[in-house]
Parts: sequence; structure tokens; C-alpha cells
Amino acid sequence: IDNINDNYVSKEELQKILKSKGKYTPSSKEKTTISDESLEDKPTSKLYSEGVRLFVKKRYSEAKKRFTITDIKGYKPAASNYYLGEIAYYTKKYEDAIFYFKKSAGLYDQASYIDVLLLHTAISLEKSGDKAQARAFYENIVENYQGKKSARIAKEKLKKL
Repeated sequence: IDNINDNYVSKEELQKILKSKGKYTPSSKEKTTISDESLEDKPTSKLYSEGVRLFVKKRYSEAKKRFTITDIKGYKPAASNYYLGEIAYYTKKYEDAIFYFKKSAGLYDQASYIDVLLLHTAISLEKSGDKAQARAFYENIVENYQGKKSARIAKEKLKKL
């Protein structure tokens, strides 16, 4: 991850790019968009569990509310941001996905889901038009996660770039 942080777009650069495209929503602004105040009163562990269940059921907007709160409150911030990234990825908001994935990887780069996070980052970069960075991510995945499904997918994506 340090190599990725050194060689690829920084968090600040990413925020600048997203702001210029009008697609960046900082966490402090997200706080004000959470209208259901009853969620704020629930224990963060319960919100997180509910978020995972809702995510699995593809109820993304409801899951997003819960993961946003758990991130703000500092409960499993790496995993919360990973799920926020996955929600953005599956709803085709690729710039947002890149932001959340980078934040998650920066918080905990040894997570069990890191290969999927990197793959979805690469696909998001490709879909956003940044094929050079996407290629670098795909190559990293193929090199470091041999034998995993993500490496096989990355290899296929590299052939098509």
C-alpha cells in the first residue's frame, strides 16, 4: 500500500479532482445528510451489523447511512469505508468508490478483503478513464495475489486494456 500511496494519486489530489468534478462529498457534509436520527442513538456495533446485512441484500442506500455513521463514530473505520466503497462501486459512482477504497486501505492495508478492494479500485479507475493507473493496479494484483480470484480477473482485465 505504501508503494501505491507513493506512486499513485494522493488523497489530497483525489479530493481536488473529485471536487473539480463536483463529485466529492466530505464526511462532515455526510453527517448532515443522515436524516434518520434514531440511527444515531443505536450502538455502533448494531449499526455495523445492520449495514452488512443490508449490503448483502443490496439495500445500498440504507446500508450507506449505517456505514457513514460507523465511520464518523470511528467504529471499524477501515471496513466501514470498504463497504462505502463497495456501495459506490456497485452503484457505478466510481470516483466515490476510489475515495472510499483509498481511505480504507490507508487505515488497514492487511485486511482480508484487500485484494478485492484493489481490484475494484482498478476497475473504478478504468471506468473513470484512468487506464494507466488501472493497469498499475491490475499488475500489482496479479503479482501479489496469485491464486486468488481477483488475480485471475485482473489478468483478464490487463489483456483487454
